[in-house]
Amino acid sequence: MIEYFNFYYFLYITFAIGLLTGLYFLLRNKSKRTATIVIFILFLSNFILHFLKLVFNYYQEWMPYAIRTVTPENICAVSVLVFPWFYLSKKNILKDYMFYLGIISGLGATFIPIDVIDCSPFEFETIRFYFSHVLLWVVPLLMVMLKLHTLDYKRIFKFPFLLYLTLCIILVNEVILTGAGFIHIRHLYSNEVRNSSMIFGPLVEVEFIGKLFTALTPKLFLTVPIGPNAGTPYYWPIVWLIIPSYVYFCITALLLSLPFEFRNIKNDLFKFGQKITKIWKKILHYNTANYTDNKTNNNVCKTAE
Repeated sequence: MIEYFNFYYFLYITFAIGLLTGLYFLLRNKSKRTATIVIFILFLSNFILHFLKLVFNYYQEWMPYAIRTVTPENICAVSVLVFPWFYLSKKNILKDYMFYLGIISGLGATFIPIDVIDCSPFEFETIRFYFSHVLLWVVPLLMVMLKLHTLDYKRIFKFPFLLYLTLCIILVNEVILTGAGFIHIRHLYSNEVRNSSMIFGPLVEVEFIGKLFTALTPKLFLTVPIGPNAGTPYYWPIVWLIIPSYVYFCITALLLSLPFEFRNIKNDLFKFGQKITKIWKKILHYNTANYTDNKTNNNVCKTAE
């Protein structure tokens, strides 16, 4: 069984590291065209498996409800659906998004595999889960390591806005699935069921993350503010996440960019320091000049008297 910190838990993590290392050494001396094709095939394989899984018994047994699993029902599902096409795009911000969100969500699922805890280590769904989520962070990381995309830490501050768009897509998807009957209506807006992206509140399974986020969330967005239910605890869908996610994701993205952007950050900080020094010198020079002028004027006045 998969359990936290048991043999199989570390086996899959070792597999992920081995996959990253193996692919890097396999592709680092290949042409850019070859590396680009391989990376795209990996993204595309994840996309195809996302739909192909429905033909396996694990999903066939609970059809038609299993259809909801191929929709953009969480952050990782959205990533699987859009990453192949973002990779073909020429927009750097989309590839930045793939790198940062792929690593954050993919690594998160790899190290906190809530969906497969207590599952058999080699059953179809466990293997599919790890294959899908490991590719989410390994492939975007390879994309940057192989210099198929160049990060720019100055674009990091735009990244959370794409995350908000992703969360809105998930919310709309939940409403549609509920209306279509794929989800029971009592599960809509619940932070205990179908809430892996935390749009309806913190996850019970990772309480410490919830505490980190709510610490930066205005209390207004954690309760019903008016009406007969005023004061009742309630997490405003998505809104409660806006401030903490912006802060934490920007910090995390900056840390993730350091191995690739350290020199640029260092140079920019040095230039910034030089500008601050020049400004202070001007201020000090201005104050010194005024002091000298005032002293001279006082002396002149005394002499005149």
